[in-house]
Amino acid sequence: MLFSLLRPPRSQRCMPTALRALGAFLFVAVCVGQARAQIGGIDSDPSDPGTGGKNTLRGNIYYANGRRADKRVKIKLRSLYGEQFTMSDDSGSFSFRRLSGGTYNVVVDAGGEFDLAYETVDFIEGARRRDDVGQTQTVQITLYPKQAAAKPVGTVDAASAGVPEEARTLYKDALDSAQTGNSKKAIEQLNAALQIYPSFMSALNELGVQHMRLKQYDRSEEAFQQALKLAPQAFTPHLNYGILLIIKKDFVKAATHLQRAAQIDGSSAAAHLNLGKAFVNLAIYNKAEKELQQAIGIGGEETIEAHRYLAAVYIETRESLRAADALEKYLSLSPKAKDADKIRGIIKQLRSQAKN
Repeated sequence: MLFSLLRPPRSQRCMPTALRALGAFLFVAVCVGQARAQIGGIDSDPSDPGTGGKNTLRGNIYYANGRRADKRVKIKLRSLYGEQFTMSDDSGSFSFRRLSGGTYNVVVDAGGEFDLAYETVDFIEGARRRDDVGQTQTVQITLYPKQAAAKPVGTVDAASAGVPEEARTLYKDALDSAQTGNSKKAIEQLNAALQIYPSFMSALNELGVQHMRLKQYDRSEEAFQQALKLAPQAFTPHLNYGILLIIKKDFVKAATHLQRAAQIDGSSAAAHLNLGKAFVNLAIYNKAEKELQQAIGIGGEETIEAHRYLAAVYIETRESLRAADALEKYLSLSPKAKDADKIRGIIKQLRSQAKN
């Protein structure tokens, strides 16, 4: 069994009191904002100027049943700067890099059997700093089959007929409400969509996300469980449920769902990062290090937090220099962290300990 070799954390054995407190301090992190799928990816065309900025748009494409897209599809990006085109990879991942601030419309064309799919993303930029690395936003886009001809009453084939248009409209409205931070309104719209189509997996997943943002954890858990009953192999509800379970400190169960998410989509930095968090809290440090390093290798926003958690791993395994290096990397990526001064003190303490 995966967790049959659990042991007390090293910090409870012989670790000095100051570093025990440090390890606990570094474990603290925010999880809710990581809902939905994430991708990494290597810049396939470094010569492409994009629209002249530093921002990155990444996306994953899924079918309505929650399964990840398994073919290459056309992606168009529209903005005031004109249009750009790319193709997703064979698992539905895509990215646009070097984007300036502004509003971008994503159009996904998966061929004649699917409706066009749309998503809108805003990059809002403040005053530029020389060390500004830009923003990264990730979108999840669901493909819906084109509506089939009407069938006799009592003949329902959800897989081929797809989600009713009214339910899809309510779902899109809910995503817009969530984008503006109005989770309560989003929940109302999602529940309305589910009244029309109770088997709407994406709506159930989003319902779980919005309840989680309002700290209504029991309702969130119920929504994710229902989504997984409908689509046991769907990546996103496994990821989001795992994040929720970390918040609830049910780390064994969290690791189970996050490991499944990482198996379904190995390119998701969010899945590897959060699985690493679960392993840290379970004191399985070798597995935690592996998952966190994978998140760093994939890249994206998750890289920043992964370095912080790596530092916690190295403190627990008494590798002071590696812990200091990880924290310095964290600060280089997040120089305005609220606890930056405290972390600098920790780095000094770690380097001093390494000399002794």
